[in-house]
Parts: sequence; C-alpha cells; structure tokens
Amino acid sequence: MKLDLLIEGGLISIPNRAKATFCSVALLEEKDRKILIEPGDYVTHSILEEKLKERNLTTDDITDIVLTHFHLDHAYNSIFFKNATVHLHENFLKKNYEKFGMIVGKQYKMILDSWNSFQTFKDGDILFDKINVYHTPWHAKEHCSFVVETENFGRVFFPGDIVMTRVEFYDIMRMLRDDECARFVRKFVSKTDYLVFTHDSGISLDKWR
Repeated sequence: MKLDLLIEGGLISIPNRAKATFCSVALLEEKDRKILIEPGDYVTHSILEEKLKERNLTTDDITDIVLTHFHLDHAYNSIFFKNATVHLHENFLKKNYEKFGMIVGKQYKMILDSWNSFQTFKDGDILFDKINVYHTPWHAKEHCSFVVETENFGRVFFPGDIVMTRVEFYDIMRMLRDDECARFVRKFVSKTDYLVFTHDSGISLDKWR
C-alpha cells in the first residue's frame, strides 16, 4: 500500500472572530483501491481538488474513505465522493447528530444523507489487509487510531485527534503526561516509523524509538 500525504493539517484561531481546524488528508493506493484517510473540511476543499488533479484523479476515482471519527473538520468533504464507501467505528451510530445544533446538526445530517454507502468497523479490525484499527475513545466515543503498513513510509501511525500536534506529542514523549492516552501513544511510537498528525505536519519516529 502506497501512502501519499495530500494535505498536512493545522489550526487557525482568532479569538471571538474565527476558528478553523483543518485536518491532514492522506491518500492510500492498493491495486484498484484509492482510499482517503480523512477527506477534511471545506477549509481545504480547493486544495484537495488541486492535489487530486495533480495526480490525474477525480472525486469519482476515490473508492473508500476512512475516518478516525465523525467530526466536521475530518468528514465534511466526504460529500463530494459519491462512489466512495465511508468506513468508521460502529459507535457513530449511537449519536443523534441532528441535536448538535440548529446549524451544526444540519451539516451533520447533510453529510450522512450524502453517503451512498458506509461500513462500520470495531477495535482490532484490519481494513484492506493493511490498516490496523485501535479504538481510542478519549476524543470521541467513535474515535479510532490506525497503524498502516505502507511500502514507502514503513509502518505509519495515525493517532487521530488524541494527539493533534507536535506540541502535544512532545509533552507525551517527555513524560509530562502519563494518562491512558499518553501511554497508548508511547506504545505505538516505539513500533512505528512515521506519525501523521491530524492538525500539524508529520514526523519521522526514528529518534523516538
């Protein structure tokens, strides 16, 4: 499975005016499958279009979308991939997203209504023989982290939003945090080669192993 990092995520915040969290978007290719891990939000939809065009891909070419969790900044752009099957943890079915607010709730419903196909997974599943699923519910009840076997980056750790940025990661690795989430992250850092942050640029894990 080949990994292509299309967009590296980030955070933008202007107090009392605007807040935008945009997530990293990764493309995985395996034979006829073209899989997006987190298609992202409208903040980056034009960049995503540009990156797909550079690779001679259209939205119709994407066969699957895999989500760490169902939040708008990770899932909104899934509305543009009509041929894709969306994969996410089974706990997402337990939420009434329409109650999230008169605007936000409608956005979630719009996204759900746009999906032509979805499949749920659970802790311990392996998607497409390459994506190892770990249920990590410290950010959201359906939140999962992934370890992906790739041919060009080695074993890649996608912790999702349980560790969003390098600053959070450094605190964990310097033992400034020692909760269950931090121990999980340190465990998988020792077993993987590269880490993709949802809201920061990724890092090689050579020096941390």
